This record gives sequence, structure tokens and C-alpha cells, in this order.
Amino acid sequence: MSQQRIPHPQWPLLTVLLLGVIAIATLGFILANPLGSSPEEQREQRYVEAIVGSPARVNPLFAPLNDTDADLASLVFSGLTRLGPEGQILPDLAQSWEISPDGLNYTFKLRRDVSWHTGAAFTAEDALFTYELLADPDLPSDSRLGQLWRQVSCNAPDEFTLICELSAPFAPFLSFTTIGLLPKHILEGTSAATISDSPFNQAPAGTGPFRLAQLDQAKAILRANPTYYGERPAIDEIEFRFFPNPSTAAAALSRGEVQGLLLGPSASQEDFNLLTSSQSLRAYTTNRSAYAVLFLNNSQPPFDDKTLREAVALSVDIDDIISELLGGRAVRADSPIVPGTWAYNPQLEPRPHDQDAARELLEEAGWEMTDDGVRQKDGKEMRISLMTDQDPLRIAIAQMVANQLAEVGIQVAVTPQTSTDLVREFLVPHQYQAAIFGWDPGPDPDPYPAWHSSQVEPDGTNLASYQNEDADRIIEEARQTIDLDKRQALYLTFQQIFFEDVPSVLLYYPAFTYFVAEEVQNIELGTLFQTSSRFANATQWSTNESPDLLDD
Repeated sequence: MSQQRIPHPQWPLLTVLLLGVIAIATLGFILANPLGSSPEEQREQRYVEAIVGSPARVNPLFAPLNDTDADLASLVFSGLTRLGPEGQILPDLAQSWEISPDGLNYTFKLRRDVSWHTGAAFTAEDALFTYELLADPDLPSDSRLGQLWRQVSCNAPDEFTLICELSAPFAPFLSFTTIGLLPKHILEGTSAATISDSPFNQAPAGTGPFRLAQLDQAKAILRANPTYYGERPAIDEIEFRFFPNPSTAAAALSRGEVQGLLLGPSASQEDFNLLTSSQSLRAYTTNRSAYAVLFLNNSQPPFDDKTLREAVALSVDIDDIISELLGGRAVRADSPIVPGTWAYNPQLEPRPHDQDAARELLEEAGWEMTDDGVRQKDGKEMRISLMTDQDPLRIAIAQMVANQLAEVGIQVAVTPQTSTDLVREFLVPHQYQAAIFGWDPGPDPDPYPAWHSSQVEPDGTNLASYQNEDADRIIEEARQTIDLDKRQALYLTFQQIFFEDVPSVLLYYPAFTYFVAEEVQNIELGTLFQTSSRFANATQWSTNESPDLLDD
């Protein structure tokens, strides 16, 4: 993560508001301040952020479906565990845990000093209630969560102990316990099929550092939780104001109506320039754990040939794509495990952009250049269909890739599809040659879903049809060991194998810039496992002044 001081006036992000200027009689002030504190010391700290989107259900079960809901839920709720800046698992509602030697049983010791925002005590029954909902096939949420929790059996021998038994060793399990827990005393009797319509989703109660005090389609107001079991937030109030698109949000920030905004690579260069010209803002930059991929179908010609895949990788100028189409707001991807996380291999050397080397490989493989600029072998021309969805940015990237491949004699036709059709009709059944799409591994680096050969089967998620016995063995061993050092070493080896095999061409990790008013202090960004990860250390944020903001 990098932090940069922004030169001129436009991109405000974390300004600070003096909310309660004391208008009490002098005697009342003296009684309330027997030590003679100054008025400034008594003013509340307030932060106002622009959010692109609108809330639907402020409930951790549905947070994966809506970034705005995830933003709110990350401050209102807490899980048994939480993610550190490099993706390491840290204690939260569980103060400690033990794992059995066979990796099947996890025993969590829960904190005894936690209460819900309603004042009720938090117990292991709340965790059981939440996990049962997640395991219910009728829950209309992310299906991957349900698949995991249906293979886990949990019980509570007492109020502050939770034991979860897995059907097979699964090292990423702890990352699934970061999901926020729900209050059984409020939601008991609510079924998985009906919870999406519960009034609770508009007025939730959690155990997190902030309580939701107000919510409508225009804004949300969160107040610091005075009974929070962790470090009490220094900021007393956070207000989210909802905007329909990045441009209106950026304009509000430039006018001083809000103090913060997170912009991703899909934001226009104009919006980005508007905000980077502000002297009153700091820009914090980090990347998402997701990545864009040029998928190559290893199960069909011509990309069942490693030489052809390597030639493509050498031909694609990823740095040009990032600079010309993404405004530099991305990090080149060289590994399916994200840099800045505990499992990344920093020794990997980026594959160079070398079209001469690509031409040599194609010649060696028997693909000869013809007078019309299209390579040919055994009477068959090298013509490729490159699919993507209808996102304008991805179409532009696909066209640039097509142009770069044409320079080495590979002719490419870009064929956009709807996202649904692309995934269901082409990627999952492996009925394509090449495709540009995104992949999000989630908070754990486990490459099994995307790159293990068992996931090639129909409806599997190994979209590239990649198969390598050594890679399979390493992936399997890594997801079964509870020894983190051993797991890390295995992933370092896997990344080297992946690099050499070139099962697909990884393009970039999207970079996000968090513009925040200069007076807001102590912001620390790690890798964004989801955009709400920017609030990971929100309890430590503070403001050294609180200027009045303009009304929206």
C-alpha cells in the first residue's frame, strides 16, 4: 500500500467534523469539565464518506452480494475471527482456538465481555444460529458459503466454547469464520428462506465497533458503540452518503460535501484527475485480491500446446494495457496469489514482453508467417476467438490484446457476450478458445477452485482446464495442512510451477485509491480482500480538526 500527498485542490476523503459545539451555560460547562478541558477537546469527531451504490440488506449473510451492504456490515458486525492486512487470521469474537492434529476439529474459546448493540450478552448460541442459516440451502446468498457450512458440524458445550468438526481437513476454514455473526435473540424463528425480507436488515444489531443509528436510501449514520469489547473508536460518528455513480460522488468530494471516497479502476480518468488535484486530500493506494485473466482453454487447440500459451504470454504487453486503458490504476499480475499477502512468492520474475521471442516460439512450433500476416500450420490459419463480457473496459482490453497478438501473426476476433452467457454457455462448459474475465479467490489464497484438475469437470471452476499432477499434489497438501509455514512453502512452489506452465495469462490486480481528507489520521490499508477491507482499522482513525462540511 502506498500513500501519496496530493498537490492542488479536489479529491477530499477523510475530513473531520466538529459535531457538537458546546452551547451550554458556563456553569454547566465547568461542571462537565472539572479539569478545565478546552471546548475543542469535547467536540465529537465525525467522518463523512461518499459511497457509490445503495444499501439493500445490512446483514453479513448478504454482504457478498452488495458492496454497500458489505461496507456497513463490516462496521456493525464482527466474526469469530478477522483478517489482518496480509490476510492472516486474527482473533475477534473468539479470543483463541485450537485445532486437532488431524485438522478436523476446531475449538474456539469466545470472549466473555461482548454484548450486542441491544445490550444482550453474546454467546456461542449466536454463532451456531448464524452457521445453521449459512448451511441452509434455502438461503438466497452466495452459494459458496453454503457449500462450506453444509460440511461443518458445530456444537456449543458451554456459553463461551464453540466446537466445529469438519468432514475433511480444510486449511482455509478459518477464513470463513471471519463472516459477521447474527443475534439469535432477535432473529430466532426467522428461516433462511425469509431472512432476506426481515426488517432486521434495515435496522440491524451487531457486536461491531459502530451501531447503525439511521438508514435510508440517501444516507446511513453510524455511532461509536460505547460497549465495544475492543478498542473504542476515536471517531464518534460515521456518515455514509449514497451516490449513483463515481462521477457524482467525486464531485461531492471536490465541493467539500464529504470527506472520503474509494475509487477503483473503472472510475473515469476525469474523476480521478479531479480528486488528485486537491491539496487537502491524501491518496492511499492498494490493490484488490481479485485479478483479471486472459483465460486460455488448455483442453482445446491451439492452447493445449504450452508453447502457444507461452507465445501469447510473451506477446501481450500488460504494462501498456495498465497505462493506456487503466490510467496506471492496476498492478501487473504475475501470480494467482496476490502480492501483499502471506502466501505470495516475491521471488517470481515477471515474464517480459518480448514479441521477438514469441515469434521464435511460434516458428519452432511450426506456425509459419504468410504474406497476409496470419500464421499457418498444416494448412490451418492461426485465428482465435477471444470472448469477454460487455463491460466497455474489458472489451477495450480484449481489443488491445487482439492488436498485440496480430503483431506476431495470431489473428483474433473479439466476441463480447453477456456476463451470464459467457460464464454459463462458454467458460464453465469449456466451450471457448480464449476469454478475458475476472477471478476473485476470496480472503484465503487457496488456488484449488481455479487451478486444480478436479475442477475441470462439467460445472467446475477450473475455467482454463489446467491439469498438472505436481500442481494438484501441492494444492491438495497445502489445503490440508494446519502448519502455516509449510503451507506457505507449498504455495511458493505452486506459483513457480504455474509460471512455467502458463495455463493462462494473468493480467492485473485492480488498484483502488482511497481519497481521504488530510486531517483524518491513522488510516492503514492492507490488501483489499473486499472493498470494505478499508475499514479494517477504523477504530484507530482520528481527526485533528473538525471543519464544518457543506450540506449535500
